[in-house]
Amino acid sequence: MQISKKYSLIFYHLIFWLFYFALYALNEFANIPEIYFFSLFDVLNTQIPDIIIAYLGVYLFAKYTVPSKPVPLFVGIILIFILDLIIWYFVSYEIRPYIKSNPPAPLPFGLRYHIIGVAYHASKFLIFGFAYAFTVKMIKHKRKLNQLEKERLEVEYAFLRSQINPHFLNNTLNLFYAKALPLSMELSDGIMTLSQIMRYSLDRNDTNRMVMLADELGHVRNVIKLNQMRFSNRLQIDLNFEFISSSIQIVPLIIITIVENILKHGDCSLPEDPAKVHLYISEDGCFIHLNTYNKKSDWAAGHSSGIGVENIKKRIAHHYGKDYQLLIDDNDTFYSLSLKLPVFHKVQFYTSPGKRVNANHIDWPKLFAKKKFNLS
Repeated sequence: MQISKKYSLIFYHLIFWLFYFALYALNEFANIPEIYFFSLFDVLNTQIPDIIIAYLGVYLFAKYTVPSKPVPLFVGIILIFILDLIIWYFVSYEIRPYIKSNPPAPLPFGLRYHIIGVAYHASKFLIFGFAYAFTVKMIKHKRKLNQLEKERLEVEYAFLRSQINPHFLNNTLNLFYAKALPLSMELSDGIMTLSQIMRYSLDRNDTNRMVMLADELGHVRNVIKLNQMRFSNRLQIDLNFEFISSSIQIVPLIIITIVENILKHGDCSLPEDPAKVHLYISEDGCFIHLNTYNKKSDWAAGHSSGIGVENIKKRIAHHYGKDYQLLIDDNDTFYSLSLKLPVFHKVQFYTSPGKRVNANHIDWPKLFAKKKFNLS
């Protein structure tokens, strides 16, 4: 498909230049009808230098106008002008005297006349090259905007579907829980756990919003609990969440993505080498530390795409800027992760008499910098 488009573009350019050559020949005929004769060699000899300048102009303007680089652009224009002076000198004074041309060969070389003539030709075709490069950029920009709009609509559509399906599923699970409660405590407990997972996922569709760390960890416990039920409590996972303040907030679905990565790619069946998930708050109360470890399963070696980890990196960088630390040790035997995030508290306090400020709107990284906390 790409090759076909490339050749189509070349074909369109050839058609354009053939049309231009025809107009050029007609213009010559109109100016000197008495002595005019058609010579393809003469047409190519006089037009190829202009075509070269036009395409050099296209390259120059495409490379140095967006983003704007005026110095290289100016230098490029000067070099093109010098090149055009040399080319036209050979065309006019070294080639044309030996061929039959329209109009006849020029007078003996004159530097001033030569520079003025070349400046006119170079300016004309540089403007043409700029117009072409600008048009191509506008077309690409429009296509990009159309693609972004299409992706936005697809995301909105997917979001609407995610709003409908989890609500329906959550309500259905609640019904199943009520029906299963008299029959099996284990089954009803599993249904309720799944219902809580669905409700939490539904409430966290807006991933730009901070959530309570305690709620996020509760979601992690529910996911592990449901997986334990799936595998008859054979999963070996050392889960250790030290005392967490009820006011600490975090970007949602980061910790659970890390844990799901362990459940998917880790070997969690070894009592002597269990998977580990350890989360605690630093002694100064300013950072969240998450350390995980798991032995890799045989299946994970050839099926891990790394998409989940890349998504985590992008989301952390988006929300925390540079005020975080993420270290990963990924080898053939095990996978370990160490994550350090600044603590955000959901509290209200007064910065000046009568002015209440939400802590979520404070520049915490700047505040941390003043206290000279070290992320390493």
